[in-house]
Amino acid sequence: MPGLYLEEFYVGQRFTTEPVVLSESEIIAFAEKYDPQPLHTDKAAAEKSIYGGLIASGFQTIAIAAGQWLRTGQQEGTGLGGPGLRNIRWLAPVRPGDVLHTTVEVADTRVSRSKPDRGIVQFAYTVRNDTEIVATFTAIIFLKRRPDEED
Repeated sequence: MPGLYLEEFYVGQRFTTEPVVLSESEIIAFAEKYDPQPLHTDKAAAEKSIYGGLIASGFQTIAIAAGQWLRTGQQEGTGLGGPGLRNIRWLAPVRPGDVLHTTVEVADTRVSRSKPDRGIVQFAYTVRNDTEIVATFTAIIFLKRRPDEED
């Protein structure tokens, strides 16, 4: 399925990704490579921490949510990357066995002032496990405009 162009996104539009189950081995492997803190890599040390057990890196939670969004295909062939993320909040720990559900809402859209062949969309992510919101953030993404819509 080809992705959506800038003009096809509107403020308030919502998308839901497929859920992801996060395993203990995935948490440890990610953390050993990218966020080597004992609360993410060492089960015994994590049990003595304020979290009472192993938890996923917040960076892993964000990466999972972003990956699941991209797998929806909404930006397939139309996404052009982006300048960054905003308002990253890790609100609750993600634990082995948690099933993560991500909702992505269009928070803002606009045509680029300097490059009329593209625009900017702000996507607000909400990541939940089965009981609570675990993370929120906003991704700012460049998207192609429909060729016939350019000024």
